[in-house]
Amino acid sequence: MPLPVFVISLPDSHARRAAISDALGKLGLAFEFVDAVDGRSGLPADQEPCVDRQAAAHYLGRPMSDAELATALSHVLVHERFLASAHEHALILEDDAVPTPDLIAFLDGKGYTAAPLVLLHHLGARVLPHSGTRVAETLNLRPLAVPCFRATAYTLSRGGAEWLLERTRPVSGTADWPADITRLPAMVVDPQIVHHPRVELGQSTIAPGRATRGGHRWHRFLDPSYARRVWRKMRSERIS
Repeated sequence: MPLPVFVISLPDSHARRAAISDALGKLGLAFEFVDAVDGRSGLPADQEPCVDRQAAAHYLGRPMSDAELATALSHVLVHERFLASAHEHALILEDDAVPTPDLIAFLDGKGYTAAPLVLLHHLGARVLPHSGTRVAETLNLRPLAVPCFRATAYTLSRGGAEWLLERTRPVSGTADWPADITRLPAMVVDPQIVHHPRVELGQSTIAPGRATRGGHRWHRFLDPSYARRVWRKMRSERIS
């Protein structure tokens, strides 16, 4: 059974839909759009029961913007869509993802079976030196040492989707990521096989709502896993 490809996109994002359709078409990949939750003008009232703003502020050290909450909810929707299917794994993309031909090599090599969560695009990823396995001639899969950023492109197993959903009902963290994904565990592709365009502040539907907000997360020092993350970060190397 072929790997399903889900693309998260706002219904009126016509330019992005056209671009990702063209890119995936050139790679010969069939896909389906999943309509994203629209938080540009405030979170829809029917979505409020699905989020915990107080817990999110505690987790992040600042309030989450409506656009951030909507993005996280959109990933919840696609995880639910995946679990409603009969597939064992899925490829999930945001509509501004820029896939490269190496994506096909990754899929042909069944790299998505290596871990419950495999990040094809990432930012701030750190891995342990000399770790990982080769999935194609020029591609390596590296175990993630500490959590990183970006949910632009990733593969999930059913178990991975269930794990994430347990931590996003209700939503109390960003789409990237609501919990320590190294516990899954998660792997990253090195080098990255999906890119993300540089987005200026005025072009992003998420950044304006969070750019001026900050806060302290002193509570993380009380988390028993904090020392583990610090130790793993010290031993690791950054690859993105």
